[in-house]
Amino acid sequence: MKRRTFLKLSAAAPFYFQSSIAGKLQGKHSFFPATVRQFDLLEIKGSYQEIGYRIGKYFGGNIKAIIRQRKEWHERLMNILNTEKGRLVSGELKRLVQKYYPQYLEELTGMADGAGIAFPALWAISVKSELGALEKENPGCSTIFYHRGDKMWLFHNEDGHTAYRDQMFLVKVHPPSRVSFISLVYPGTLTGNGPSLNSRGVVQTTNYIGSTQSEIGIPRYVIGRAILEAKSLEEAGQIAMQQPRAYPYHHNLAGFTEKKYLSLETIPNAAQQFTPEGVYCHTNHLLLPLTKIYRHENQEYKNSSSMSRYTVLSEKIKNMHRGTPATPATFLEFLSSHENAPYSPCRHPRGEVKGQTLATAFFDINRSVFRLYKGNPCRAVSRKHFQEYSF
Repeated sequence: MKRRTFLKLSAAAPFYFQSSIAGKLQGKHSFFPATVRQFDLLEIKGSYQEIGYRIGKYFGGNIKAIIRQRKEWHERLMNILNTEKGRLVSGELKRLVQKYYPQYLEELTGMADGAGIAFPALWAISVKSELGALEKENPGCSTIFYHRGDKMWLFHNEDGHTAYRDQMFLVKVHPPSRVSFISLVYPGTLTGNGPSLNSRGVVQTTNYIGSTQSEIGIPRYVIGRAILEAKSLEEAGQIAMQQPRAYPYHHNLAGFTEKKYLSLETIPNAAQQFTPEGVYCHTNHLLLPLTKIYRHENQEYKNSSSMSRYTVLSEKIKNMHRGTPATPATFLEFLSSHENAPYSPCRHPRGEVKGQTLATAFFDINRSVFRLYKGNPCRAVSRKHFQEYSF
């Protein structure tokens, strides 16, 4: 089949591939179905291709549901991918992934195979921002870090399109690197965008940074995936700052072993990390001196959704009673706020605004605990809809 014909067929009918590796699998896996407190959880041990295949096999229905529910969005991505410029950019991005992280191309290929989905249909999702396909409704996440005395906490609202509300899942992966990890996954993307913890005590959550331009570099989802196998907080920071970089990103990185947190902003050709004290918050715009001068930051998105949530959280932090001990409940309450809705810390869809808080993560860095609340914190916290994870 000619390449051009292949691409056209992939765009028109992404759900027609059958597995070519099903009979070659040697890894192990276990599946734990969702409860009111916990997302579906798939535990996998195997090669990178096997990891991807198992994710695709178990959650292919979730991936297809997202593509169907967001049909116009996905068709737009595929149309961009099939333009002359889109093919050129895609080819360069893929070349760089093959150069630096070929194992994650294997993983994505396995995922497409397991799900019975054409590879370009998943690849387009994995490089959606780098293709320049800015969504009408951008994702948005809100983060709070607290450090006083022996208390060191990281809180994170994971926000996305409301279509993901019933489709998110967890994976616990034992890859060939022998650095295992557990992570919340958006169907159709490489693992690493959602709250994560690995067996070396490295924590990652991420904040989307909107940009009106992308560059030729390593895609942001690939960087996020690579961090999951970092052997230390220092290595995670080095990976996050790796260049060439295609698109901005904000990484919240912490180390259970190092007892340390890093706020790390990265843009094409520059990056900066910051270790705050006291109380610190971050949403979806650049704050640090070396990165906030980035001239391609999406100001419309910054001044609407991101600044709205940042203002609410900043005011709540400012008005904290001095001398009154903070507790995790203090900050979970902040992240449950509906002030400035629909662009509030706890997000619910309203009209044309489709943002939704999908989960809330709480990392107690000194106690080495990862707690994940299922759904909006305004409900999940009071109902104790959470599960704790550790290695």
